[in-house]
Amino acid sequence: MSVASTQEPAIQITSEIGTLRDVVVRRPGLEISHMTQHELDRLLFDDILSPDETQLEHDVMTDILRGAGARVHGVESLLRRAFTRAPIAESQALLARVCEHEGVLPIAELLHRWAPERLAAALIAGVHWSQLPDAPIGLARVRARLLDRFDMALRPVPNLMFMRDPCIVIGDQIVVGNMTRAARGREPELVRFALRWGLPSGFGPAITPISPTRGRGARHVTLEGGDVLVPSSEWLLVGCSERTSAQAIERLAGALLFPNLPALRRVYAVLMPAHRSLMHLDTILTQIDAGLFLGHEPLIAGSSANGRPIAPLPVVRLTREAPPELLEGASVLDVLREELGAGLELVRCGGSDIVQQEREQWTDGANAVCVAPGKIILYSRNTYTIRALREHGFVERRISAELAGAQRAELVRQGMEEPRTVFSFSGSELSRARGGGRCLTMPLCRAPLAGA
Repeated sequence: MSVASTQEPAIQITSEIGTLRDVVVRRPGLEISHMTQHELDRLLFDDILSPDETQLEHDVMTDILRGAGARVHGVESLLRRAFTRAPIAESQALLARVCEHEGVLPIAELLHRWAPERLAAALIAGVHWSQLPDAPIGLARVRARLLDRFDMALRPVPNLMFMRDPCIVIGDQIVVGNMTRAARGREPELVRFALRWGLPSGFGPAITPISPTRGRGARHVTLEGGDVLVPSSEWLLVGCSERTSAQAIERLAGALLFPNLPALRRVYAVLMPAHRSLMHLDTILTQIDAGLFLGHEPLIAGSSANGRPIAPLPVVRLTREAPPELLEGASVLDVLREELGAGLELVRCGGSDIVQQEREQWTDGANAVCVAPGKIILYSRNTYTIRALREHGFVERRISAELAGAQRAELVRQGMEEPRTVFSFSGSELSRARGGGRCLTMPLCRAPLAGA
């Protein structure tokens, strides 16, 4: 089906690079302000963020998305709309799950009395006990009053700004994740509810997300969207990583995707070490144009440093008809070339210098998001990566927060007219949280590629 920006929206992702039509984001809000340095490990951040600067940077990114023609949906707005539309029993069930996860089930009914706008904001930014004067005096509340400096009943969820992870679209299916760390456990519940009941009416009837993470053995089944790349309707790449388990990939492929997506033939599992610097597959690989990927060469293709070889990551193929098959001696780059042609190229994150490759992989130099084929968003701090992109015909359009809205729009318009463009913007605050443009966006719909 051909999709254009003037047509009815849909749920459909069959490539990583088709023109972006609809995307969900979370503009960082009060949840960022509620963080302190004492909670960094628990909240999975490397530093506390400046709220104003973080919002400005995020606003620049969303201006680029809109300038490229995408409809941008804020998850808090979707959640607020969902509370006005969902049956009462559904809203109550969501609040019960959220509060039970946080160990404060008795406050669920109190929260259900709140207005949708207040409730949607609070479920993201957090709830103080002082906001619940009628809450029962349980042990959790006594302990919080005595030992918790912030006296919070529900903690904030600042990682929700990384919208890619809690839910993802594969084909016409919304797949709900299951987060590895407790600090992110609330996110899939909120996003599932927001998408189920809060999407604009143009998306059609209520959408039922699917999940591979429920049922027996679910504690071993963790799945996060940053590990899933959808280069084609016929095959996927999924990182078996620190955040996505082998059990989840097998369930995702065998129980959900193969039965529901007739065109899907192969799922490639990329076996990754459990390192924070490599938390998701998209921290080391993203597609940026037809036949062109951006990646961390040592792990995607193999290379050498100081005369010592670096082995590429192993790959296992899952199909409908056979058990998992280890592709002996094959790298991720080999798989990409087998699927997309021998002429496929890899742009090296950080360029040719091994030190810069390591540095810029850490600062999300491989984590680009396409707004259209050959049109990508990247942090401007990744200068060696941007130089490498120039060698492949990319023109840089730097979009600054200091520019007026009309100037930003004009730069994006000019960039969209180039054959290949990297829209760069300052991510000095956003990158402290370990995620780039792909991490910050959850596409709902992309236009199909020509000839696909």
